[in-house]
Amino acid sequence: MKIFLILLLALGAFLPVFAQDSKQTEEPTIVGRITVRTDSEMRRVMAQALDLMEYREGDDLLFLTTQTELYRLEAKGFEVTIDQQKTAELPHPGTDTFMGGYRTVEETATFLDQMATQYPNLTEVFTYGQSWLKVQNPSLGYDLRGIKLTNRNNRIGNKPIFMVQGGIHARELVTPEEATRLIEYLLSNYGVDADATWLLDEHQIIVLPMYNPDGRKIAETGQLKRKNMNNTTGGCSIVNSGIDLNRNYSFSWGVVNMPTDPPCGETWPGLTASSEPETTGIQNLLIANFPDQRPAPRDQPAPLDATGVFLDLHSTGNLVLYPWGQDNLPPPNLQLRTIARKAARYNGYNPIQTIQLYPTSGTSQDFAYGELGVAGFGMETGNGSGSCGGFMPPYSCMDGGTGGNFWNLNRPVLLYFAKICRTPYMTGEGPVTDSLTISRPPAARVGIYSLRAQVTDAASLEAGQNIAAVEAYVDVPPWRVGSVAVPLAAEDGNFNTPTEYAIGTVHVGPGKHIIFVRGRDAAGNWGPVKAVFKNDGAGQGDG
Repeated sequence: MKIFLILLLALGAFLPVFAQDSKQTEEPTIVGRITVRTDSEMRRVMAQALDLMEYREGDDLLFLTTQTELYRLEAKGFEVTIDQQKTAELPHPGTDTFMGGYRTVEETATFLDQMATQYPNLTEVFTYGQSWLKVQNPSLGYDLRGIKLTNRNNRIGNKPIFMVQGGIHARELVTPEEATRLIEYLLSNYGVDADATWLLDEHQIIVLPMYNPDGRKIAETGQLKRKNMNNTTGGCSIVNSGIDLNRNYSFSWGVVNMPTDPPCGETWPGLTASSEPETTGIQNLLIANFPDQRPAPRDQPAPLDATGVFLDLHSTGNLVLYPWGQDNLPPPNLQLRTIARKAARYNGYNPIQTIQLYPTSGTSQDFAYGELGVAGFGMETGNGSGSCGGFMPPYSCMDGGTGGNFWNLNRPVLLYFAKICRTPYMTGEGPVTDSLTISRPPAARVGIYSLRAQVTDAASLEAGQNIAAVEAYVDVPPWRVGSVAVPLAAEDGNFNTPTEYAIGTVHVGPGKHIIFVRGRDAAGNWGPVKAVFKNDGAGQGDG
């Protein structure tokens, strides 16, 4: 709180223009609908720099606005209305949204340090940049911090990376919480859950939970702050000032969201590409961790064996998004669509190309894929309205509530992305092992254990290929030298449908062991592994 008070006291020095716009902050925020039926209408709407919410209903885009702005849009010939229900559900400035459990900026930083202290062999906390306010004055703002999760004692060369970031838009309270929960889940389940264990042994998960800390401090007062705190253009309120960090990336910057758009608009990309320290920090981090794997033209694919997955967490809309955002050109790696559909199978979200929501440019996922060939995605959590809807739902919606239960819905999605990051364009095409159990058959010879796995190639909007084969591995996963495949058989006698149960036995020595299972579809694609621990004296299920 002390840092926040200092920040606010300093606004007079750094944000002198805010006083000019005091009337703007006094006009109540409402939720508007604007009807868009054609591409030409969409281009006109995008030029208005509206504060679009991350979902649409039919031909209607929803946006945060004021009555004055609605009058202006009507005068320009747009078809606009007020959504009274969603307006009534908006948070009120000054609401204490954090008493229920959301971590503040400072608490998130403390959490990272606590994890590093508690799990020193599995973590590395690092700083990758500074926020805009801190660049202007070291006594203000924040360091940009992340955490690497991997078994540092398991040195096996370059581990594949899943990178996930939250909080790029300050008011989207759920996303940093999803990121910190992923950290806590993987660390607390290492050695307990077989999947959490092998992920940290074999892969590296990089989590950036609080991308836009300056803006987040404003959102912590209940104000719908989206952008960072850069006020150099002047004339905007505290809430409307800044650069939209998810329009500021250098790849395809300024194509849709342009520097000539109104600076107080919520999707203003800034005056130049990657102008913001928050953006350059993430871009440099991506470039340092992932090789450049894709040719420059947008119609050229990354190779099938390209590595890495990047996920940008957002709210709201219940969407899984994949490139591109600027036009209807499909990504040359159409595997991105398949991966999005398989991820959406877990949470029931709508998997779409970003352009199907509305046009965007200069975004994080397009940079990751376009610049480096990394499989880049966005995920929009939650409904736009309802008891668990909007940008600032009650903290209880993380674990329950109508339209909520965000963590339980999205945990398997995050784990899926982590599992396929070695070769996403290959592994993401293959079937998923949904459940795996191990048991000791009655009267079996010592060391003989039975396995039963459910394997499916089904995805949201796709029936999938038939399952063709299922294999198990003891202690050594299939990508390691020395791994030995143990074929499993179809429980019903034949592999001939997209979802199958596979059974078989493995010989395992005494003590604790890990068993991996994966499936192959009729097109020859092997999917990600699922693992289970074997402990002497008991079987284990993981279904």
